[in-house]
Amino acid sequence: MKYLLVLYMCSLTSGQCPSSHYAGYQFNSHYDCVVAGYGVAQQTFKNLNKIAEFEKEYIEKQKIVVKFECKGIKDDEKEFEEKDNTKEHSVKS
Repeated sequence: MKYLLVLYMCSLTSGQCPSSHYAGYQFNSHYDCVVAGYGVAQQTFKNLNKIAEFEKEYIEKQKIVVKFECKGIKDDEKEFEEKDNTKEHSVKS
């Protein structure tokens, strides 16, 4: 099974996650996807203030967070480009 990293932009104020985005990363294991997911979600959140609609005041008021999911797909599903990002986004300990 392969795993795709999916990011969700959520408001804790409204309890809604109106947008999701396939981050374009595919992994061979759930573990590697989760490790990368924390890093990608953190970088995405840090870069929100560069987007006009996500000024700091809006982020504070709406309690915006970036959540992620590692969505499992069967190896034979060809919906996404075959690219393994395991090494590219692994965290060295």
